[in-house]
Amino acid sequence: MANIIDLSYLNEISGGDSAFIKEMLELYINSTAIEADQFSEYLNVGNYEGIGNLAHKMKAPIQMLGASELFQTIRTIERYGKEGNNLEQIPELINVVQTLALRLYRLNFS
Repeated sequence: MANIIDLSYLNEISGGDSAFIKEMLELYINSTAIEADQFSEYLNVGNYEGIGNLAHKMKAPIQMLGASELFQTIRTIERYGKEGNNLEQIPELINVVQTLALRLYRLNFS
């Protein structure tokens, strides 16, 4: 998991409480996986504003996970969706998010 996430922040706020960290990981990873799938629904109907809003909602939990690649991709999706720019790049960015979210889910629950 170290290549995908950095638990420094969760360690800091929890005082190293491994039960808390595990609970937060499960919560964040589950919600990220579900929300990553919702991107496809918005994309299928061309709801780019919805994509931008969903990306905004996902940023804080992803940042707490220390998932920097995923966080940067989500920030880009948010900006493109809300501004209506570079819309042709959004499907590929969503694919990256879904792939990373699946990797997180598999690492946590395998």
